[in-house]
Amino acid sequence: MKVRALRAITFVTVATLTAACSDSTAPDRQPTDLGEVLTEMTVPSVAALVPGMPATPSASAITPSSCSYDAGTQRFNCPVVTATGVSFTRWFTLLNAAGIPQSQFDAATTDGVHLNTSVQGNFTANGSKVIVAGNEDLTLRGLLGSVRTLAGTSLLNVNGTDAATSYPFILSVSTTIDDLVLPDTPADRWPKSGSVIVHATHLMAGTTTTSQLSATFNGTSKVDVSLTSGGITVSCKVDLASQNPTCGG
Repeated sequence: MKVRALRAITFVTVATLTAACSDSTAPDRQPTDLGEVLTEMTVPSVAALVPGMPATPSASAITPSSCSYDAGTQRFNCPVVTATGVSFTRWFTLLNAAGIPQSQFDAATTDGVHLNTSVQGNFTANGSKVIVAGNEDLTLRGLLGSVRTLAGTSLLNVNGTDAATSYPFILSVSTTIDDLVLPDTPADRWPKSGSVIVHATHLMAGTTTTSQLSATFNGTSKVDVSLTSGGITVSCKVDLASQNPTCGG
């Protein structure tokens, strides 16, 4: 894969992730249902954004009533869900305003949710066997107030062998979300502040490329970006609302 393509992946990854995490989380739509909160914290598969890379199967939304509370770990363990050979193991912890775990959701006192998802398995796409493994750990705080903050990390590894060319392919994407302050009205789309860092390594057709992008938000679609790719670092402002976000675009 060319360096230009991998740059596009990191831009689109940030745009997709922030748009997904910002949807329907404004304080004047304070959720009264835990399922709504958990759905809002779901982030699309990064692999689906990569040209030529099989999209990782996705799991159905969590049904909170199916998750059992473990007093020892103070978290809710949800049933393992398997989709096309890939298993998703998920658990979450409810937090009050002081960060103390709760044994049940209460719209009047639950201020945060800590959600962890692990993915493991293999599937076949276009004749190629694909192995996937990863973990996502996110915490959403501020459900009771006017400022909601999302923070966490994720790591996704996808590898296999292309059935048509016999070339191995590998994709590794790690993401760090640092105190992303979400929009405060439904009309807003972009985080008020905070940053997202995406590091991607991709091997295809014998060529390995890497890219790291750091995006700092200010409440608009135009974010300050630092991109290192192919040994070159570029700082610029990127409009993530563009269909093809690039430096200067």
